[in-house]
Amino acid sequence: MSPREAAQTDPGQRLLLMSTYEALEMAGYTQEHDLKDRDPNVGTYFGQTIDDWKEYNAAENVDMYYVTGGIRAFSAGRVNYHFKWEGPSYSVDSACSSSLLAVQLACSSLRARECNMAVSGGSNILTGCNMFSGLSRGSFLSPTGSCKTFDAEADGYCRGEGVGVIVLKRLEDAVANRDNVLAVIKAVATNHSAQAISITHPHVETQAKLFREVLVQASMEPEDIDYVEMHGTGTQAGDAAESKSMMDVLAKVPRSRPLIIGSIKPNIGHGEAVSNIAIS
Repeated sequence: MSPREAAQTDPGQRLLLMSTYEALEMAGYTQEHDLKDRDPNVGTYFGQTIDDWKEYNAAENVDMYYVTGGIRAFSAGRVNYHFKWEGPSYSVDSACSSSLLAVQLACSSLRARECNMAVSGGSNILTGCNMFSGLSRGSFLSPTGSCKTFDAEADGYCRGEGVGVIVLKRLEDAVANRDNVLAVIKAVATNHSAQAISITHPHVETQAKLFREVLVQASMEPEDIDYVEMHGTGTQAGDAAESKSMMDVLAKVPRSRPLIIGSIKPNIGHGEAVSNIAIS
């Protein structure tokens, strides 16, 4: 990438490219030197939700790389192009669940055999001011600092930056290739809290339904779950609803072991589009 192109390219794009390389390196993945010997059927799935760089930085000096450097679709596309992968390439936006939705799409693609390996994750790089103002005026942000998850003094969230990438394969393929398997995704699902009192509020019954669906998919019982990493943004409405939905499904059964809940957001802030991949 030339200096001229780099100056027009969203830092989130560049960091996703670097983080993908690091994830592949950590996974022990190498490509054959000869293109004809490679398996190009690799897909990329990334979650992003803000356009700060395009709106506030690149817009001040629109140049020939404004489009490829700022449009979110080119984040996933740039990774595919760099590694010469021919699988699906998606940039998805579902706000705070963007990166986890990207993982779900990657899993679905692997199950459908649309690709043989998937790289998934997300990025959230804060380079503009309007989103801070809008979130503050909407009473989303804490006026006192950090996310105070599950705290009586919770008053909103603290915005955080992050980039996260994971490498995914079908388990049988990973075992056959003697890959270093760090975790197994047993089930993944998404729904929408359409019955909530507002578009920004969670809905207890809908979230509880999603918990039950994931348990059924994974062939697991509630007592099989020992730990739950909560969304835990540190808002009075959000934390309460999320906690109740989780407790209604996972805690109202006889348990031989305690159910532990937590959230990393008080330590690193709310990474918004990349918040879920940061703790997966």
